[in-house]
Formats: sequence, structure tokens, C-alpha cells
Amino acid sequence: MPDGAVLAVRHWPGPAKAPLVVVWPALGVRARYYRRFAAALVAHGLGVAVVDLRGYGDSLPRPDSSARYGYHELATVDFPAVFGALRERAPGSPVFLLGHSIGGQIGLMYAARNPADVAGILLVAAGTPHFRTYPGVSGLIPLLGTNTVAAVARLRGYWPGDVLRFAGRQSRVLVGDWARMARTGRYRPVGADIDYEELIAAVRLPVLAVSVGGDLLAPPGAVDALCGLLRGATVSRWHHGERLGHTGWANRSAPIAAEIRRWIGGTLKAHPSGEPVESPGEAGS
Repeated sequence: MPDGAVLAVRHWPGPAKAPLVVVWPALGVRARYYRRFAAALVAHGLGVAVVDLRGYGDSLPRPDSSARYGYHELATVDFPAVFGALRERAPGSPVFLLGHSIGGQIGLMYAARNPADVAGILLVAAGTPHFRTYPGVSGLIPLLGTNTVAAVARLRGYWPGDVLRFAGRQSRVLVGDWARMARTGRYRPVGADIDYEELIAAVRLPVLAVSVGGDLLAPPGAVDALCGLLRGATVSRWHHGERLGHTGWANRSAPIAAEIRRWIGGTLKAHPSGEPVESPGEAGS
């Protein structure tokens, strides 16, 4: 990266011009955790790439008090760099963005800015963290959890999740953006140069959103609320009822992988060129 950071990407090439699924992880989840999921997708004839988010897993350096990146920087710097590198490695492949949890939240920002770069969006266990979209008192989980993380990060200069054993070591701006969304339900990241909600509402890409049984961090209502921001998109919703939780699905992902392959096949049949419908108001990054 221009600032000297290194983003690690695990790439399983598919057949020539096969669809490529680019997986962006949940906060504090390493790319290697998704290897069984990647293998299931590869078995369906897809290419797969999984990214370690900036400063985590095999991506370097680890964030400290000097780190100033958040949702906006990932959407406008890191996502474009990774997709650009993968397009060079897989020329002619239709590219699908798959976001898990925070990866889906930021992925919508990237796709809204660059709708011509992706053929479709896959959201797996990705919902808004807004506490009002959670059933009953379970809304206290994202409200108190994210804001406690953000408060500690402000005091320490970064979130020391590597010591506290939750979500990994993270930039205070990133967890601050996360907490703000949990409080308000709004996309208002630090440094934003556009109205992301307006841009996301104009997206016309096909979207598959998958919720998972037993997921306390992205329950169906939170997934539905995130999808509700995509007012111009064609959204398909699918619920995998097995109670695998927020991350456990990645280790028992055969049904989800099969549904993704079925949906990608239908999407490409509807758009044989693999070229998405561009959204009005496109903003380059």
C-alpha cells in the first residue's frame, strides 16, 4: 500500500474466467479461518480470495495510537487496492464481493462507490449493528459492547483486543465508526466525503443476504435492516436455520456455499456478460 502497510490476501484461483468471490472478514477474524468455506466454494467451480483486514492476521503493521483508519479509509483505499490486484490475477472473471459482519457493512460502501467493479454483493451474517434492530434486551449486546470498545480505544489510543481477547487489536477510528453505527444506525464514518446512505440507496446490483441460526451478533432483523438501505437493489434473502452462530457457519458451510453458487449462476444467467447495472450518482474512489 502507498503508506507502507501490507494487506495479505489468500487466493484460490478458479478455472479461467470463473466467477471470483472476494471475502472480507468480520472484525477480529483471520482470513485463514475461512479456508473450509473457501474450499467449499472452490468445489463448486468458483475462484475465491480472502482478505486479512488492515492490521490484522497477516496484514501489517499492527495498529497503535498513530492509526487513523476507519470505515471510509478501508472502503476507499484498501478495497480498491485488493480488487485491482485480483482483477490482474483473474482477468475476465466476474467478481462478487462477499462481506461477513463488518466486512459487509464496509463492502456496501465500496460497492456503492464502485458499482461497475462488482457483478453482485453477497452478505453472510452481515447486519447493521444498530441496537434497535435486535430483539428485546439483546440490543444491549451491540450498544454496550461496541461503545465500551470505542471508549477503551479512545483512552488507550487503539483497541487492545489482542490482550483482552476480543476482536483483535484495532484502530480507534475503526471501532469508533462501528460504535457510532450501533448507536444511531447511520453510516457516518469519520472522514466521509459523500453521503454513503444516499449512495447505497442508489445501488442497483443484485444482492444475496444470508442470515444464520443462532447468530446473536447479526440476527435476521439486523440483516433485514442493512438490506433495507439498499432501496434500489434486487435483494434475495435466505436464512440458514442451523444454529451455527456468527462465525461457526464458516466451518460447516456446505449449504451456504451451495446457495451462493446457485445464486451466482442465476445472476450470471440474467446478466451473461457479468457486467452489473451501474448505479446513478456513481462516485469513483
